[in-house]
Amino acid sequence: MHSWDNSIVNRKSATAEQRNRTYIYLERDAKTDDRNKNYTHPESVETEEGNKTYTLSTSYFNATTSTNKEKDSLKKCPLIPPGLAGKLKVDKTPKTIEAIEKKYEMLKDGKFKPKNCTARQKVAILIPFRDRESHLGIFLNHMHAFLMKQQLEYGIYVVEQTKGLEFNRGFLFNVGYKEALKDSDYDCFVLHDVDLLPENDHNIYTCPVDQPKHLAIASEKWQYKLPYTSYFGGVSALTREQYEAINGFSNEFFGWGGEDDDFYNRVAWAKMSVYRLISDVGRYSALEHKPGAANPKRNDIISKGKERMWKDGLNSLKYEIIQKTYKKLYIHIIVKIV
Repeated sequence: MHSWDNSIVNRKSATAEQRNRTYIYLERDAKTDDRNKNYTHPESVETEEGNKTYTLSTSYFNATTSTNKEKDSLKKCPLIPPGLAGKLKVDKTPKTIEAIEKKYEMLKDGKFKPKNCTARQKVAILIPFRDRESHLGIFLNHMHAFLMKQQLEYGIYVVEQTKGLEFNRGFLFNVGYKEALKDSDYDCFVLHDVDLLPENDHNIYTCPVDQPKHLAIASEKWQYKLPYTSYFGGVSALTREQYEAINGFSNEFFGWGGEDDDFYNRVAWAKMSVYRLISDVGRYSALEHKPGAANPKRNDIISKGKERMWKDGLNSLKYEIIQKTYKKLYIHIIVKIV
């Protein structure tokens, strides 16, 4: 059995207060291959990115890829990334994609990895998307700097639903999960709304191995309070094993509301609990937008959630990729429900 740390303080000996003072969940000595060997995706493919190199001159934003031999020689990145500032200034000024691309010239294909150390987790940021172009620019400008400082190896996936049907957030997360695994063996999946921006860089975007993590516990749109005890929306993080263990999201929630509550229930039915950060760390600024049309069937679907859990989710997912484009700042997936 592998030995794991959820923070600098070992969870078995730490008090809840001590655990809340540290925000990093990282593995100690287990290999990714060992953890994922029972979850090999049949359509996974190896990336050739490891043989290409690109570099930025600034200290935090140095990005490089290397051969496997060079990668193996690098030490793991520190448990606590150096230079974190804590509270951040959030810039909500609209930005063009072209301006952001000039700012982050080191990026390629929507991905990043630190130059001088090996990231402790490989993270896929999944964003369900439709008609939010102005928000996307603000999000990308804020998030790339945020994630780079945390010394993560990551890719940002923007999953856009075609016109015709009501927006289906859970479906888009499932598609993003499947498509990300075709690109790389990600350890951690951060499920992220495009209108939320973290205000504290101690809010580390990694996944605990023993329980899903709720990151956006204090959102500006909820007056920086948790709206209700079982709320699991906005931004959350799960390992590959955890996401598979609950069969992902339901694909049945069209329109606004319900899918997060159903997702929370799946976590509970799988006998897992949700870890939440302390509120000062889990604060998020919100971008204003017009609310979508509510799903009138959401309560009925939720009420039958347990009997649907293994009939409706990753194992029932049907979709058609219209386009998958590896842009500088993100991977853009346009998908149709079939």
